[in-house]
Amino acid sequence: MLAAPFRRMARLLSIDVRLERKGRRLGIRVTAPPSETPPRDNGALEAQKSTSIALKRLLDTHRQTRRVMRHLGYVERALATRGQEALNDLPVEVLAKALKQFESLVSNWSEPLLAGLRSQMAMAVLRRSDDALHGDAPDRRSEFYTDSRLEVRDDSPSAFMEFERAFQLHHSRP
Repeated sequence: MLAAPFRRMARLLSIDVRLERKGRRLGIRVTAPPSETPPRDNGALEAQKSTSIALKRLLDTHRQTRRVMRHLGYVERALATRGQEALNDLPVEVLAKALKQFESLVSNWSEPLLAGLRSQMAMAVLRRSDDALHGDAPDRRSEFYTDSRLEVRDDSPSAFMEFERAFQLHHSRP
């Protein structure tokens, strides 16, 4: 919020203002500067497309694969739309489940594109699992362990029977 005036000023300073003359009239023409997008590496783009196509071919071999392995199907769609950046954007839980499904589906990792995708997925899960906000931290019980939520634990049968007796006594009184 504090940076908004600076962004507006930067936008104003980057506007291209030209003085044009049409006959006797002088006019001011304001145009935005051409966006400076870095040239994309065609080799990397082709590799991303081929990886997505290889995964699609793998999932097409079995008719019900996408229905049974929903997480892997979700990763397939994300890779097709956003490319390799999708591995950084997807929730780590979804990515980890998709990786398990992927590893159970493929038995021969001789296809270099599939092996590379498996490696990238594993690295994304590993990298983000170290993050306390995204991954499973060994010192944390669960994501729902807060003071405002209920924690359910197993108890012994004898404790359950004692609770049941106390409940019966309490509700049997007039």
